[in-house]
Formats: sequence, C-alpha cells, structure tokens
Amino acid sequence: MNRRQCGLVVTLTLMGSFAGGAMSERISATRTVQAQKPVARDNVITVPAGGIYFKTPEGKVVARIFADDDGGNLQIFNKAGESVAWMGAAKDGGYLSAANNKGKRVAGLSAVADGGSLGVANNEAKSMAVMYASPGGGHFGVSNVEGKTGMEILADKNGGSLSIYNRDAELIWDAP
Repeated sequence: MNRRQCGLVVTLTLMGSFAGGAMSERISATRTVQAQKPVARDNVITVPAGGIYFKTPEGKVVARIFADDDGGNLQIFNKAGESVAWMGAAKDGGYLSAANNKGKRVAGLSAVADGGSLGVANNEAKSMAVMYASPGGGHFGVSNVEGKTGMEILADKNGGSLSIYNRDAELIWDAP
C-alpha cells in the first residue's frame, strides 16, 4: 500500500469512527429519553421497606435509596462505610446534607416553611452558623462552641439589625 492509499484509509477510518460515534451518541440519547418514560410495569422498581442498597463488586455499600413518611431519599457512603451525603424529601420541600468522614453532619441546605435554610456545624455536629428566611425577611446567626448564640443579623421591611451576645448568650450590644 502506497502513502496515498494509506492516507485515504486513515481518513476513511477516522470519518467512519466519527460518524459511528455521533450515531451511537444519538441512539443512546434517544434510548435514554425512551427509558425515562414509564410505559410498562416491567421498568418500575418498588422500593422495599429497608431501601435499596448499591454496592461495589467487592460488596462495599456506596449508596442507598429509601422512602420515609415525607417521600424519597438518597444516602451516599464513603469508602469507610460512613454516611456522608443525603438528599431527600421533607415536609416543606427537599433537603441536602453533608457529613464529615466520621459521619457527623456538618452542613445542610433545606426548604423551610418561609423559604430556605442553610446550616453549618463543627466536626462534632454542633451548629455554628445558620441562615434562613423568616416571615419578614432574612436571618443570619453565629454560635459559639457551646451552641449559644454569639451574633445575629436580621432584616425585614423596616431595615436591619445586628445583635452581639456574650458567652452566656446575654445581649451586650444591639443596633439600631
């Protein structure tokens, strides 16, 4: 085979690979959309009372899907078997939660009655900061290591306020 024929074969091979890849991607995308439509009872999985566990080929649990009184939940495990992330339904909407490598919840985002809520905790899962929507506006609070309020910032239709507390959560300064 001369250089020209070799170049033609390489070009045709690359074009064929590209076209095949594009067609494969298009077929996969079509199948994905079709698979998402619940057409027959064959593609429905009923979640048992204890949930469905997903494991590695070695048998380590990596995820669990389960249901509770509020709806569906997804739990993710690290390689040590600790639950480190959750996502699920809650009374007022949904929630996302993250834990450290010891399984202690240190961050969360959730729907609350008046909007959203964001919380951050220390490595022992004690709340350190919270931000949430309230009926009149927003609220931001920071706590000390004992979980007592150290500072609050509030905003409503009349403006904002800042409050500072001592280590016993007694108000020491407030504005306005």
